[in-house]
Amino acid sequence: MSEACDRSEPEMRPGVSQSGSKYGPRDVVSLLLGRYRQVEIPGAVLSYVKEQELNGHRIRRAEGGEPLNRFLERIGVDRTAASSFLDEDSRLVSRLSYSSLLECSLQDVRSGVEEHFGVVFALQQSVLDSELLTGFNRHDRDHLRSVSGEMLDLLRGSESDTARGSRTEKEAIIAGYLHDSGNLISRQYHGGYGVYLLSQFFCDVDQDEETLYSFLRVLEAVLFHEVEIGLRLPSVSVLHPITLSLIIADKTDVSARRVSAKSNLPEAIRDAHTLVNLLTVDSDIGCQDQEFVWELHFDLRADSDDVARFPQLLKASDRVWVPQAWQRLYREHNVEYLFVFHATFMQLYLSRLLYANRAVFELYPAVTGFKLVIDDRERGISLSRIFGRDNFENRIGLIGKNLFKDNWEDTYLCQSLRRTSGGEADLSVGGPPSEV
Repeated sequence: MSEACDRSEPEMRPGVSQSGSKYGPRDVVSLLLGRYRQVEIPGAVLSYVKEQELNGHRIRRAEGGEPLNRFLERIGVDRTAASSFLDEDSRLVSRLSYSSLLECSLQDVRSGVEEHFGVVFALQQSVLDSELLTGFNRHDRDHLRSVSGEMLDLLRGSESDTARGSRTEKEAIIAGYLHDSGNLISRQYHGGYGVYLLSQFFCDVDQDEETLYSFLRVLEAVLFHEVEIGLRLPSVSVLHPITLSLIIADKTDVSARRVSAKSNLPEAIRDAHTLVNLLTVDSDIGCQDQEFVWELHFDLRADSDDVARFPQLLKASDRVWVPQAWQRLYREHNVEYLFVFHATFMQLYLSRLLYANRAVFELYPAVTGFKLVIDDRERGISLSRIFGRDNFENRIGLIGKNLFKDNWEDTYLCQSLRRTSGGEADLSVGGPPSEV
């Protein structure tokens, strides 16, 4: 570690707490939101931050107000793990110096964040898994590590000056690893709750103006990575490249690696998110000439790792079980599984696909098309959709109308498309639940 990192080491040990900041969480949140007055931030998030200041920052769940340490104990989290993160009053036991972290090398920033927040990564997965009988898509260290690495690749491929530089990459690593921490407080609006938690995780965020603006860039990425909040923006042109790279990397992280160990139950096949990820052996993103390509590889055959992890989800032939409705379509109407998978994927991921398109076209001005490819190499079938810079919103709108039919007008996807086309939208109505 560098000398700067050595000076910050005491703050990376549990039990050490320093304030070191003139700005409280409400001040930092106000500074952040002052940049995006065109966005209606959920009132629940703002009320939570205010109430947290009144209770002395005893971390609690948004719904019901239960102290987080009690909630973790109730869902079966090991007390030792929880106590390394929260004290008996449900306050954080330590804070990390943000300004010192920025002085480290990129590799030391990564290792420092992984070391200090490792328990947070594990706890947020435990919290999410507790919400569903068959488990929740993985939001643990592996997902965060994958997203952070992809963010660096995306930024390095951009021609924007603001997307490059050592400081930018460090901010990307911090945002990439911590973007899902708000799930500890609530799944809904976890981007907003994540902003509050980061204001508690770090001290020395306002050591100087440059450090404060750096921290605000990280908070921006955490806030707007969430689709339900991000689609309230009339335009992503106001977002920093770090945020755009997080949106792309996070929303395209689909594969069997995302399936939780808790999902090893026969009933998990009925969960569309589990099924789509389990059937995606891997996915790749990248620019090819003037086209951005997102390619997903569909496969009923499980690899050796998945055979060991999910025996309850596989046939004796090590092939993934699919729902009976899929089987009937294949047997009675010769509808290939890939086509049903494609329709299921689009229904689940359409809002994320829209958000990823917007981010791609903003981060890469020279890109003229976004190509989604879903292929089945075993059967020799490939499906693709191409979204152009000038028509992607119209095309996604047409797909949405077809998929959601009578419910289309009530989805936040529809409302977002109206907003960008100049129409008014009622932001109080929700859409399909977000899983990524």
